[in-house]
Amino acid sequence: MTTPELVRWPSGIIPAGTVLDDPQVYLLVRLGVAEPADEECETKADRTLEQRAEAEHAYDRATLGIHPDDFAAYDQGLMTGYNDDKTYKTPKTWEDENEDGYEFYGDGE
Repeated sequence: MTTPELVRWPSGIIPAGTVLDDPQVYLLVRLGVAEPADEECETKADRTLEQRAEAEHAYDRATLGIHPDDFAAYDQGLMTGYNDDKTYKTPKTWEDENEDGYEFYGDGE
């Protein structure tokens, strides 16, 4: 992307849903940072849906700062990031959301 395009967003964070008109924006699609807005961009990016999904997943992991040693735990849903003390942030469970102490009665039918 050219510098004039980024001047609009000095933080480097481009709001979701923004359509960029730049001859190199397809590179953001390849990195998993963006989705192609049109057929031209999709063609230039030259990625299958599976490849784009993998790139987006890798981008999400990188954004969260997931260490390569923890990729498997993240990919399996065992962690969602890190706490301040470097322990795993775990996904919310029914127990976490059930702070009012509700109990389930019955056989589930």
